[in-house]
Amino acid sequence: MRRVIQNLTFFFCFFMPINYAYAQTTIEVAVSYRERIALPPLAELHLQLLDVSRADAAAKQLASQRYRITGVPMQVTLHYDTGLIVSEGVYSLDASIWSGDVRIFRSAEIYDPFSPSQDAPLEMILSAIEEAEAARPIQQRITGVEWAVTEVAGEPWLNEDPATLIIDDEMSFALFGGCNRFVGQLMQLDSGISFPANFAGTMMACPDGLERLERSVLDALPQVTSYVRYRSGLVFMDASGIAVMHFTERPE
Repeated sequence: MRRVIQNLTFFFCFFMPINYAYAQTTIEVAVSYRERIALPPLAELHLQLLDVSRADAAAKQLASQRYRITGVPMQVTLHYDTGLIVSEGVYSLDASIWSGDVRIFRSAEIYDPFSPSQDAPLEMILSAIEEAEAARPIQQRITGVEWAVTEVAGEPWLNEDPATLIIDDEMSFALFGGCNRFVGQLMQLDSGISFPANFAGTMMACPDGLERLERSVLDALPQVTSYVRYRSGLVFMDASGIAVMHFTERPE
């Protein structure tokens, strides 16, 4: 009987499942807030890494951590699983300060932790909750900005003179495709935006490389149904929530 138990023990030990370690890395964040007021005792910072790739679905939480606030600015480290990050995704850090069950500060804009221009630590400025909620719709505006194309259909824009897009308050757009210029009327829908199938433009003869890049832009625009703006970036997505074009804001 003892020999049987020993054999069973060996069997279970040998076939115990192995816990493989996740490929983790960290994001360094420095958090402060605008108002010069003292925080309540035992206030906590709540930091989240969110996947905001789909405009037609709620943001998906990829990592989160709470920290007891010892002072501001406060520098913290957020661990996340690199296996959850994909190149075509759109991500954002969200931070808020809580006093018990009451949220009193939050980030009023979207912070992209993976932006190539982002310094470390990433500096996040929080606002009192009333101000933050009032400011959030403004961050979604895409008009009155010159947007430069950085990527189309997963391919980076390699030319030094990128295609650009400007949309005015009447939703009229002016597009420089890299060679030719186009104008048209953008349609704003309840759930997003839509470009017309045809719009006016010049018909200049373009070098082969530029013509291919410009054609990729013109082919991508009719697929656009929604967008996400994050800080100085803009992503156009198709009906499946897949990113088809990436832009960055050009300084005035």
